[in-house]
Amino acid sequence: MSATTLHGLAEVLGLEWSGNSDLVLTHACGLDALEAGGLAYLTDSKGLGSVPVPEGALKRTRTSLDDLEPGGFALVVPPTMRNDTHPLIYADDPLEVHVRATRLLHPAVLPPAGIHPTAVVGEGLELGKNVTVGPHVTLYDRVRLGNGSVLHAGVVVMSDVTIGADCVLHPNVVIESGCELGNRVEVQSGAVIGADGHGYFQREGVNRKIPQVGKVRIEDDVEIGANTTVDRARFRTTVIGAGSKLDNQVQIAHNVELGAQALVSAQTAIGGSVRTGHHLILGGQTGIRDNVLLGDHVTVAARGVVTSNTLENSVIGGMPGRPLDQWRRIQSLINRLEELFERVKRLETNHR
Repeated sequence: MSATTLHGLAEVLGLEWSGNSDLVLTHACGLDALEAGGLAYLTDSKGLGSVPVPEGALKRTRTSLDDLEPGGFALVVPPTMRNDTHPLIYADDPLEVHVRATRLLHPAVLPPAGIHPTAVVGEGLELGKNVTVGPHVTLYDRVRLGNGSVLHAGVVVMSDVTIGADCVLHPNVVIESGCELGNRVEVQSGAVIGADGHGYFQREGVNRKIPQVGKVRIEDDVEIGANTTVDRARFRTTVIGAGSKLDNQVQIAHNVELGAQALVSAQTAIGGSVRTGHHLILGGQTGIRDNVLLGDHVTVAARGVVTSNTLENSVIGGMPGRPLDQWRRIQSLINRLEELFERVKRLETNHR
């Protein structure tokens, strides 16, 4: 869609609107970057505090839409914030609607369907409809691509890989042999799916490799960040559950079974044979020791390390990981160590 009018966008979204129907919207933006043609969103009036105040303005704070200077932009707001003065679109869930509007205002630019002449294609290839294979893509033997999937430049897909419908593999992604991607999977540049796991044994002081003959299964609606690695299982399958989102530079070791709808932040490492429940949340630079079992709805704060089995609904922090409130108390005591040391020193001096 790209640029459109307020009325046109509201109509496509199926929502009520108010204000200047002919206002041209060209892009989605945040409240801190409102300018002509922009579309931002508010979940309540408290968010108005994020809107920059023009230089020289008398009113330094805003508590309602009436405090907002008129401009050539629009907002998605809840129905409770109705105001006919401003260009508004009304939604029960402004964030969800703003996301949909963003996709309309900033449509993805995809190369034309078909196989680029520089692509290298093996034998037994099975292509769905409207598949795009970009420049210098390499497809080994017996690769299967579902309808509408897009492989950007430099992607390598090795033998016996299955990729579902409407997947997007960004430049220089590598999918190693035997792996399976579900539908609507997106893999960002530089990610490697199906590399060997870190499996070795030592004899007479020499590290010897253990063959990794399993595979990786990425379920539907998963997104995998740039330079993230998901290792194949030793014998069976490493699994990334449906709807999970892995950030950049995440390491998933062999035999891991990550539950559905996980959110894993950057520079996180999950050790071998870990199994998690659904809706796991891992903050940045967290770790999970190998062979640990986590229940549903577990959250680990940034830089936390889980070293033992964890019950559902647990919130963990620290290294080694422990309940977050306990970890915070310990951190508070650590921050007072210098003060406590001085007190003990004074007591010892007075005692002498």
